[in-house]
Amino acid sequence: MSSGYEGKRRFDLGRVIERTFGAIGANGLPLLLMSVIFVGLPQAALVWGQAQWTRTDADLMTVGVLIWATSLLVGVVCNVLMQGVVTHVVVADLQGRKASLGESFGVAMKSFWVLLAVGIVAGLAMALGLILLVVPGVLIFLIWLVAGPVVVAEGAGVGRALQRSRDLTRNHRWWLLLLTVVYLVISWIIGIMVGIAGVATSGFQVDAGLNFVTLVLGPLTQAISTLLWSSIIAATYVELRAVKEGGGQTIASIFD
Repeated sequence: MSSGYEGKRRFDLGRVIERTFGAIGANGLPLLLMSVIFVGLPQAALVWGQAQWTRTDADLMTVGVLIWATSLLVGVVCNVLMQGVVTHVVVADLQGRKASLGESFGVAMKSFWVLLAVGIVAGLAMALGLILLVVPGVLIFLIWLVAGPVVVAEGAGVGRALQRSRDLTRNHRWWLLLLTVVYLVISWIIGIMVGIAGVATSGFQVDAGLNFVTLVLGPLTQAISTLLWSSIIAATYVELRAVKEGGGQTIASIFD
């Protein structure tokens, strides 16, 4: 288990990465199981349903569309809950205590609607920024990067969470951009490995348009990537609080 921060310090990218993998390692099996159930299974159902669109059998195609739509909705709900659970587990670990999945799930449920609203507001703003010019969209993404952890850790509402994230990320957004690039590189490497596995198992067809990679490895990769990113964001939030507010007692009192 990781220990709390002590004293004022500068933002340290290496420490964020170290704390991320440390927290995942300390809670690996429960978090991985949660990510497979909350992210992997809905993604697999989504892939299967979409594959049925090309069917000539009208009934099977209709079932596929219904499964796809249901999986999409369930996936959104589960992703929000997953973010809440991982954030609570990781932040608790980084302040030196062990949070059970039951406790973390309860916190995620309590924060669900605010997390969903924050995601919608931030997503729409980023999309608009990317449409107008790429830079504003990226800037909005960095400004509101830790709004989710603020909701979970501090019980903030939508407006307060966005404002708090803006304050915490101020003067550190270049580091946050670099951290995002590091994550994308890791995801890219994982994608290459999955692609290689796809070539090796290309003869293993589960169904028309489906194989071991699209139905199993793809969703599993998505689950792991979601777990990794949620953990990175939670560790980043803790690091920013330690830098801005001195860490130690402040971090330890987050969930008091």
